[in-house]
Amino acid sequence: MDSTTPASWSGWRSRTVEIPGAGDGTPVLLEFRAGFTTSFRLSTVRKGAQHQRAHDTLVTIGRTGRSHIVLPADCDALAIWRVTVGNEGASGFGRWKVRIVDNDALPQLPTEKTRGKGTRTFGYFSPKPYFEYAPVVHYDFIDSPGTIIYTPANGGKQLIRFTSAATRKGTLRLPHHGYVTVSDHGTWRISAT
Repeated sequence: MDSTTPASWSGWRSRTVEIPGAGDGTPVLLEFRAGFTTSFRLSTVRKGAQHQRAHDTLVTIGRTGRSHIVLPADCDALAIWRVTVGNEGASGFGRWKVRIVDNDALPQLPTEKTRGKGTRTFGYFSPKPYFEYAPVVHYDFIDSPGTIIYTPANGGKQLIRFTSAATRKGTLRLPHHGYVTVSDHGTWRISAT
């Protein structure tokens, strides 16, 4: 990214943001801030034939404060959709802001049980004790079903696991260094062994 390319974007309406450097084979770490009483659905955007685009929902963020998300290696842009409630189209008055951040902005994957709410991304970049080592993430969505996403740092295929009422607890094996995103409207618990 050169010095004239903006590294942050903001707005009020739904929009698609072209991310510089995205789609070149490595994931891009983004920080998203949602405004007061406002919810947004974030979707990945991939360019297709004849400039058509495919949208896959990544997460829904409905709180103020920072949330880190990872744009997969094969995506070119991020679609930001304001979530409306009812036929009135009401969704709060808050703005959104997104910017590119470094891996240092992420908390490391916790080894002790950690509780949280909303959407949070953890990084796994610590050295492996031996070659075949692959940590296992234990997750539990306490209040309601949620989503856990593993994005390899080397640009491999992203794994998205949607949980249901019957599968709110589980494990996820991480074969390579990368990012783990936990997203839920309620409370969740996560740890790695």
